[in-house]
Amino acid sequence: MAGACGRTYRIDPKLDSSSCNALTETASGLLVPRATVTGIAPGGAVSTERSVDVDVTPPAAGACPENWTVGARLTPVFGSRIAGMADLRTSAQGQQVVLPNSQVLLPEPGVYRLTAHLFAVATWNFNGRHIASITALWVNTTTNAFAPGSPRWVILHDQPGTVNPETGLKSIGGNAVAEALVTITAPTTYEIRALRATADGGALANANLQHYLTGGIPQQGIMWQKVSD
Repeated sequence: MAGACGRTYRIDPKLDSSSCNALTETASGLLVPRATVTGIAPGGAVSTERSVDVDVTPPAAGACPENWTVGARLTPVFGSRIAGMADLRTSAQGQQVVLPNSQVLLPEPGVYRLTAHLFAVATWNFNGRHIASITALWVNTTTNAFAPGSPRWVILHDQPGTVNPETGLKSIGGNAVAEALVTITAPTTYEIRALRATADGGALANANLQHYLTGGIPQQGIMWQKVSD
């Protein structure tokens, strides 16, 4: 600045040396760092990703003050499908049979709810006492471990006496919902498996009891959804 008698003075800025001071002096002048805000996307329990999308709208160029708008959207992954029919007629007792088209790929780490609406039927055409059952459960296809809490009796039927052969084929149906909460750390596939059992009818009962399980009737099907990171 100009002083008395034409002399010029240079006044240097005095900057607080505190580490929390964002103002710095550079060769071209004073510098105040500018902050920008970035949203985060869903996808994992660790890192910056969550099951919530955080959206950020920046201010217009040159706006003063700079107003940033921040919002959040719940965005858990989910899916559904209609499964096919498992024919258990020739399966050994206790043998697990995969329900066709029941596989669901859980795509990212987190906690998921698995739900399967299932319908089953058993038929027979012989006289004598027998017990028929169909059990369904969710199973991890990689480890072959069942999801705890998911096994369900879809049918448990006890025929105590003689069936009149003149009335023809006998059948019994039933339905159940197989549900489970599972926690995964990487993409994982689960599927519904079924198994049958018979008792008290001997070889004739075991040969003539026909078992079926479906996730497509009455068209309620298979569902999964992420409920937590």
